[in-house]
Amino acid sequence: MIADLGEWLGLGPYCWEATPFFLAGVTTCLGVIGTAFSERVISQRWIRYRIDLADDLPDSPDVHLTPVTDDIIRALRGHPDHAEHQLRSGFRFWDRGLRRAYVWMDREQPLCIQWLLTGADRARVRTLDEWAGMYPPLVSHVGQVENLFAFSTARRRGVATQFEYALYDEARRAGLRELVTHIHEANAAARGWAERTGWHPFGTITRFQLDVRGLRAYAVYLHSSDDRGGLRLHHTRPV
Repeated sequence: MIADLGEWLGLGPYCWEATPFFLAGVTTCLGVIGTAFSERVISQRWIRYRIDLADDLPDSPDVHLTPVTDDIIRALRGHPDHAEHQLRSGFRFWDRGLRRAYVWMDREQPLCIQWLLTGADRARVRTLDEWAGMYPPLVSHVGQVENLFAFSTARRRGVATQFEYALYDEARRAGLRELVTHIHEANAAARGWAERTGWHPFGTITRFQLDVRGLRAYAVYLHSSDDRGGLRLHHTRPV
């Protein structure tokens, strides 16, 4: 299991550890506000997933991942898929200094790409503006994968699945024992794919944003855990 507890409250660039009781209270308060100002409160929810890299997971011995470089990013910015949401999010990560990413290339063409975050990235994650609260601190042996994207120009089947199995090996080589991620609850196809490739749901992230001038740049994130082995809350101050 990842660790002991997995409740967090995120606001702006900060995350605070929270008890389930406290998180329930905040959720109730935000629910009341949302009811009173339904046209002004925007909420979204993601499912949190975890995977134990010690599990008996498939591998992809024929897939060779390449660490992403500035030259690769420069080329991808000119790719036909450059405006796709996940790829644009990846570019934003790169521009904020989140530089651990892997791409699967075939004949100099990209097939699939994904970012891998570790605890060492915490300061850079805090620069993600209103999205920083989406990412609680990670303990040393836990990584987080983000912005998986399979390019539309790929001519192979099952590219994302083969890529992900290869990424598990990269994560192990980096000294990681667990990985976490999150998927929007409305994305049933991605959630089904994640569970088929070894991921297990363990909680939710709910994002509340007030559509009022001066407050749109701020969002509240409630990270809840259904799994008492969720992410360890190892700080008692905002991090």
